[in-house]
Amino acid sequence: MAVTRRGYIFGAFVSGVTGVLFIVVALASDSWVVSTLRVPSQQAASNIRYGLFGGELTLREMATPQMHPLHMTCAVDVNACAVSCKTERESRLVEVRALANGYRPTAACGGTTEVDTSNPLDTTPVISFAFYVILTTLLVIDLVLGVAAAGLAILNATKNPTEPVFGLPGCLWTNVAAALVGITVMLMFGIYWLTSGLNEHLAISYIALGLFTPEAGLGFSYWLLLGACLCFIANVVLIQTRAYFLERDPTHSFINIHESSDTTVGIY
Repeated sequence: MAVTRRGYIFGAFVSGVTGVLFIVVALASDSWVVSTLRVPSQQAASNIRYGLFGGELTLREMATPQMHPLHMTCAVDVNACAVSCKTERESRLVEVRALANGYRPTAACGGTTEVDTSNPLDTTPVISFAFYVILTTLLVIDLVLGVAAAGLAILNATKNPTEPVFGLPGCLWTNVAAALVGITVMLMFGIYWLTSGLNEHLAISYIALGLFTPEAGLGFSYWLLLGACLCFIANVVLIQTRAYFLERDPTHSFINIHESSDTTVGIY
Protein backbone atom coordinates (compact mmCIF):
# COMPACT_ATOMS: atom_id res chain seq x y z
CA MET A 1 0.00 0.00 0.00
CA ALA A 2 1.34 3.47 -0.90
CA VAL A 3 2.15 5.81 1.98
CA THR A 4 0.10 9.03 1.63
CA ARG A 5 1.71 10.99 4.48
CA ARG A 6 -1.47 13.00 5.03
CA GLY A 7 -0.16 14.12 8.41
CA TYR A 8 1.86 16.80 6.63
CA ILE A 9 -1.29 18.14 4.98
CA PHE A 10 -3.21 18.11 8.26
CA GLY A 11 -0.29 19.99 9.83
CA ALA A 12 -0.61 22.59 7.07
CA PHE A 13 -4.31 22.91 7.93
CA VAL A 14 -3.56 23.56 11.62
CA SER A 15 -0.84 26.04 10.73
CA GLY A 16 -3.14 27.74 8.21
CA VAL A 17 -5.91 28.18 10.77
CA THR A 18 -3.36 29.68 13.16
CA GLY A 19 -2.26 32.13 10.47
CA VAL A 20 -5.88 33.13 9.82
CA LEU A 21 -6.43 33.77 13.53
CA PHE A 22 -3.33 35.98 13.60
CA ILE A 23 -4.68 38.08 10.71
CA VAL A 24 -8.15 38.38 12.28
CA VAL A 25 -6.67 39.58 15.58
CA ALA A 26 -4.35 41.99 13.74
CA LEU A 27 -7.32 43.48 11.89
CA ALA A 28 -9.61 43.75 14.90
CA SER A 29 -7.21 44.70 17.70
CA ASP A 30 -6.15 48.21 18.66
CA SER A 31 -2.38 47.98 19.06
CA TRP A 32 -0.77 48.73 15.71
CA VAL A 33 0.61 51.94 17.19
CA VAL A 34 1.47 52.22 20.88
CA SER A 35 3.13 55.08 22.68
CA THR A 36 3.88 56.55 26.06
CA LEU A 37 3.09 60.27 26.18
CA ARG A 38 5.19 62.44 28.45
CA VAL A 39 5.03 66.01 29.69
CA PRO A 40 8.09 67.45 31.51
CA SER A 41 5.95 68.89 34.31
CA GLN A 42 4.19 65.58 35.05
CA GLN A 43 5.56 62.42 36.61
CA ALA A 44 2.78 60.09 35.45
CA ALA A 45 2.91 59.35 31.73
CA SER A 46 -0.15 59.08 29.53
CA ASN A 47 -0.65 56.30 26.98
CA ILE A 48 -2.10 55.85 23.54
CA ARG A 49 -2.76 52.80 21.43
CA TYR A 50 -4.77 52.36 18.27
CA GLY A 51 -5.29 50.02 15.37
CA LEU A 52 -6.82 50.30 11.93
CA PHE A 53 -10.25 51.32 13.21
CA GLY A 54 -9.88 52.72 16.72
CA GLY A 55 -8.08 52.62 20.03
CA GLU A 56 -7.81 54.25 23.42
CA LEU A 57 -6.17 57.34 24.89
CA THR A 58 -5.38 57.33 28.61
CA LEU A 59 -4.63 60.78 30.02
CA ARG A 60 -3.04 61.08 33.45
CA GLU A 61 -3.13 64.86 33.76
CA MET A 62 -5.05 64.53 37.04
CA ALA A 63 -5.04 62.14 39.98
CA THR A 64 -7.64 59.94 38.29
CA PRO A 65 -6.71 58.65 34.81
CA GLN A 66 -9.14 59.62 32.06
CA MET A 67 -9.73 57.06 29.31
CA HIS A 68 -11.07 58.19 25.95
CA PRO A 69 -11.98 55.97 22.97
CA LEU A 70 -10.17 56.84 19.76
CA HIS A 71 -11.76 56.71 16.32
CA MET A 72 -9.92 56.35 13.02
CA THR A 73 -11.57 59.06 10.95
CA CYS A 74 -11.02 59.64 7.24
CA ALA A 75 -11.89 62.66 5.11
CA VAL A 76 -11.88 61.51 1.50
CA ASP A 77 -12.00 65.04 0.08
CA VAL A 78 -8.58 65.87 1.56
CA ASN A 79 -7.12 62.34 1.24
CA ALA A 80 -6.43 62.18 4.96
CA CYS A 81 -7.06 59.97 7.99
CA ALA A 82 -6.29 60.62 11.65
CA VAL A 83 -7.30 59.34 15.06
CA SER A 84 -9.54 61.51 17.19
CA CYS A 85 -11.10 61.32 20.63
CA LYS A 86 -13.92 63.73 19.75
CA THR A 87 -17.36 62.39 20.64
CA GLU A 88 -19.17 63.67 17.52
CA ARG A 89 -18.43 62.44 14.01
CA GLU A 90 -18.72 65.90 12.46
CA SER A 91 -16.25 67.28 15.00
CA ARG A 92 -13.83 64.50 14.13
CA LEU A 93 -14.11 65.28 10.42
CA VAL A 94 -13.46 68.97 11.10
CA GLU A 95 -10.39 67.99 13.11
CA VAL A 96 -9.03 65.73 10.35
CA ARG A 97 -9.57 68.37 7.66
CA ALA A 98 -7.83 70.96 9.82
CA LEU A 99 -4.80 68.71 10.34
CA ALA A 100 -4.71 67.86 6.62
CA ASN A 101 -4.56 71.57 5.79
CA GLY A 102 -1.86 72.21 8.38
CA TYR A 103 -4.10 74.08 10.82
CA ARG A 104 -4.39 73.68 14.59
CA PRO A 105 -7.65 72.12 15.86
CA THR A 106 -8.53 71.88 19.52
CA ALA A 107 -7.20 68.61 20.89
CA ALA A 108 -9.59 68.22 23.84
CA CYS A 109 -11.89 65.20 23.78
CA GLY A 110 -15.12 67.15 23.61
CA GLY A 111 -18.03 67.38 21.24
CA THR A 112 -16.87 70.39 19.23
CA THR A 113 -13.75 71.35 17.29
CA GLU A 114 -12.39 74.85 16.89
CA VAL A 115 -9.66 75.55 14.36
CA ASP A 116 -6.82 78.08 14.61
CA THR A 117 -5.68 79.08 11.12
CA SER A 118 -3.35 81.88 12.21
CA ASN A 119 -0.43 79.65 13.23
CA PRO A 120 -0.08 76.78 10.73
CA LEU A 121 1.74 73.56 11.54
CA ASP A 122 5.07 72.75 9.91
CA THR A 123 3.76 69.42 8.60
CA THR A 124 0.43 67.78 7.90
CA PRO A 125 0.13 65.15 10.67
CA VAL A 126 -2.23 62.74 8.94
CA ILE A 127 -2.25 59.30 7.32
CA SER A 128 -2.85 59.15 3.58
CA PHE A 129 -6.38 57.92 2.90
CA ALA A 130 -5.22 56.09 -0.24
CA PHE A 131 -2.52 54.31 1.77
CA TYR A 132 -5.03 53.39 4.47
CA VAL A 133 -7.47 51.91 1.95
CA ILE A 134 -4.77 49.92 0.14
CA LEU A 135 -3.36 48.58 3.42
CA THR A 136 -6.77 47.51 4.72
CA THR A 137 -7.72 45.96 1.37
CA LEU A 138 -4.50 43.94 1.23
CA LEU A 139 -5.11 42.68 4.76
CA VAL A 140 -8.60 41.51 3.79
CA ILE A 141 -7.15 39.81 0.70
CA ASP A 142 -4.55 38.14 2.91
CA LEU A 143 -7.32 36.92 5.19
CA VAL A 144 -9.28 35.47 2.24
CA LEU A 145 -6.15 33.73 0.93
CA GLY A 146 -5.44 32.33 4.39
CA VAL A 147 -8.97 30.94 4.72
CA ALA A 148 -8.71 29.43 1.22
CA ALA A 149 -5.34 27.86 2.05
CA ALA A 150 -6.67 26.30 5.26
CA GLY A 151 -9.79 25.06 3.44
CA LEU A 152 -7.77 23.46 0.66
CA ALA A 153 -5.48 21.83 3.23
CA ILE A 154 -8.32 20.10 5.10
CA LEU A 155 -9.92 19.14 1.76
CA ASN A 156 -6.71 17.44 0.64
CA ALA A 157 -6.20 15.85 4.05
CA THR A 158 -9.58 14.10 3.85
CA LYS A 159 -10.16 13.63 0.12
CA ASN A 160 -8.32 13.45 -3.20
CA PRO A 161 -9.50 16.35 -5.41
CA THR A 162 -8.93 15.69 -9.11
CA GLU A 163 -8.79 19.34 -10.19
CA PRO A 164 -5.28 20.82 -9.70
CA VAL A 165 -6.72 24.11 -8.44
CA PHE A 166 -8.39 22.28 -5.57
CA GLY A 167 -5.52 19.85 -5.07
CA LEU A 168 -2.15 20.32 -3.42
CA PRO A 169 -0.82 22.60 -6.20
CA GLY A 170 -3.65 25.02 -5.47
CA CYS A 171 -3.04 24.72 -1.73
CA LEU A 172 0.68 25.34 -2.23
CA TRP A 173 0.32 28.48 -4.33
CA THR A 174 -2.44 29.88 -2.12
CA ASN A 175 -0.06 29.69 0.83
CA VAL A 176 2.69 31.32 -1.22
CA ALA A 177 0.32 34.16 -2.17
CA ALA A 178 -0.85 34.60 1.44
CA ALA A 179 2.74 34.83 2.68
CA LEU A 180 3.70 37.34 -0.03
CA VAL A 181 0.68 39.57 0.63
CA GLY A 182 1.37 39.49 4.38
CA ILE A 183 5.02 40.44 3.86
CA THR A 184 3.91 43.25 1.53
CA VAL A 185 1.57 44.65 4.19
CA MET A 186 4.31 44.55 6.83
CA LEU A 187 6.80 46.28 4.54
CA MET A 188 4.28 48.91 3.48
CA PHE A 189 3.31 49.89 7.00
CA GLY A 190 6.85 49.60 8.35
CA ILE A 191 8.30 51.84 5.65
CA TYR A 192 5.42 54.31 5.96
CA TRP A 193 5.89 54.38 9.73
CA LEU A 194 9.56 55.30 9.37
CA THR A 195 9.46 57.68 6.40
CA SER A 196 6.15 59.56 6.58
CA GLY A 197 6.58 61.09 10.04
CA LEU A 198 3.82 58.93 11.51
CA ASN A 199 6.23 57.76 14.21
CA GLU A 200 6.59 61.40 15.30
CA HIS A 201 3.08 62.87 15.12
CA LEU A 202 1.03 59.62 15.41
CA ALA A 203 -1.76 61.29 13.38
CA ILE A 204 -3.39 62.75 16.50
CA SER A 205 -3.80 66.36 17.57
CA TYR A 206 -2.36 65.90 21.06
CA ILE A 207 1.03 65.05 19.55
CA ALA A 208 0.83 67.27 16.46
CA LEU A 209 0.20 70.34 18.62
CA GLY A 210 3.15 69.53 20.87
CA LEU A 211 1.11 68.88 24.01
CA PHE A 212 2.94 65.59 24.63
CA THR A 213 6.26 64.05 23.69
CA PRO A 214 5.73 60.53 22.32
CA GLU A 215 7.82 57.42 22.87
CA ALA A 216 6.20 55.44 20.09
CA GLY A 217 6.58 51.99 18.61
CA LEU A 218 4.75 49.32 16.65
CA GLY A 219 2.47 47.19 18.82
CA PHE A 220 1.62 43.51 18.88
CA SER A 221 -1.16 43.89 16.29
CA TYR A 222 1.46 44.68 13.65
CA TRP A 223 3.84 41.91 14.71
CA LEU A 224 1.07 39.31 14.60
CA LEU A 225 1.33 39.56 10.82
CA LEU A 226 4.86 38.19 11.07
CA GLY A 227 3.44 35.14 12.84
CA ALA A 228 0.84 34.73 10.08
CA CYS A 229 3.51 34.92 7.37
CA LEU A 230 5.61 32.31 9.17
CA CYS A 231 2.58 30.01 9.36
CA PHE A 232 2.01 30.23 5.59
CA ILE A 233 5.71 29.72 4.88
CA ALA A 234 5.64 26.68 7.18
CA ASN A 235 2.75 25.30 5.12
CA VAL A 236 4.81 25.59 1.94
CA VAL A 237 7.65 23.73 3.65
CA LEU A 238 5.28 21.00 4.88
CA ILE A 239 3.73 20.46 1.45
CA GLN A 240 7.10 20.37 -0.29
CA THR A 241 8.56 18.08 2.37
CA ARG A 242 5.67 15.66 1.84
CA ALA A 243 6.25 15.71 -1.91
CA TYR A 244 9.96 15.00 -1.36
CA PHE A 245 9.28 11.97 0.83
CA LEU A 246 6.63 10.64 -1.54
CA GLU A 247 9.14 10.73 -4.38
CA ARG A 248 11.53 8.68 -2.28
CA ASP A 249 8.92 6.11 -1.24
CA PRO A 250 8.69 3.00 -3.48
CA THR A 251 5.30 2.98 -5.15
CA HIS A 252 5.46 -0.39 -6.93
CA SER A 253 6.71 -3.86 -6.09
CA PHE A 254 9.05 -5.48 -8.62
CA ILE A 255 9.63 -9.24 -8.88
CA ASN A 256 12.87 -10.64 -10.25
CA ILE A 257 11.73 -13.82 -12.01
CA HIS A 258 15.24 -15.20 -12.04
CA GLU A 259 15.46 -15.12 -8.23
CA SER A 260 11.87 -16.08 -7.41
CA SER A 261 10.38 -19.52 -7.10
CA ASP A 262 7.90 -20.90 -9.61
CA THR A 263 5.11 -20.49 -7.07
CA THR A 264 5.84 -16.78 -6.66
CA VAL A 265 5.96 -16.23 -10.41
CA GLY A 266 2.69 -18.09 -10.78
CA ILE A 267 1.00 -15.78 -8.28
CA TYR A 268 2.03 -12.71 -10.23
